Amino acid sequence: MKLFSQPTKYLLLETDEANSSECFAITKSADHGSFGLESPYKGPPSPAVEAAWGDITRIGPMSISKETLEKINASIYSVGVPELLGGGFLALPEFAHQIHCVEMMWHATYPDYFQEQHNYSVEHSRDWHQHIDHCADLLVQKLKCDADVGLATYSWVKHHYMPHPNFNVQHKCRNFDDVLAWAKENALDSSPLGHPYFTKPASSEYVEFTEPPFHPQSSE
Repeated sequence: MKLFSQPTKYLLLETDEANSSECFAITKSADHGSFGLESPYKGPPSPAVEAAWGDITRIGPMSISKETLEKINASIYSVGVPELLGGGFLALPEFAHQIHCVEMMWHATYPDYFQEQHNYSVEHSRDWHQHIDHCADLLVQKLKCDADVGLATYSWVKHHYMPHPNFNVQHKCRNFDDVLAWAKENALDSSPLGHPYFTKPASSEYVEFTEPPFHPQSSE
């Protein structure tokens, strides 16, 4: 873990320093982990709950510099951003993808409400399960990487014959409002192009893969 020259409340892991030029305030926050506590992200689903999820997942990609691309050990053949939009390389904050994965799993528990998604899962079962498996596997990798060592204590709760875990645990967290604002402020606006900014350029200007490369130098 690396401390920066700023006050100690601004603390990031080295890997995250490479991902962004920003330092985000670290705050202490208690998770609302009890079953009965209300949350804007809990069901039953409704337009308001969907909007809450959408606010933290509908994040557009941003542009990163070649220096940042090298720091994060990304593929040297990553998709470039058109010069009209400032150049650089196309990148998406990981939290947006991770929360999207959680949202997809939440959707799956309410098939009557999210009927279009449910119908797709039935009609294209293999593709659907590949997507869900991908999400579950990536989330497990992320949780293992961060390996939360916060401690949940136990309480005696009425009508429970065994000690009940108290998941209202205090954590140190990045100020998510700041992170979300940073992601939205830096999201690319493709409107000057008159077409989607991820439209493929002339064939001689990019490398096309069968699957996204694992090794940053790979061109196959």
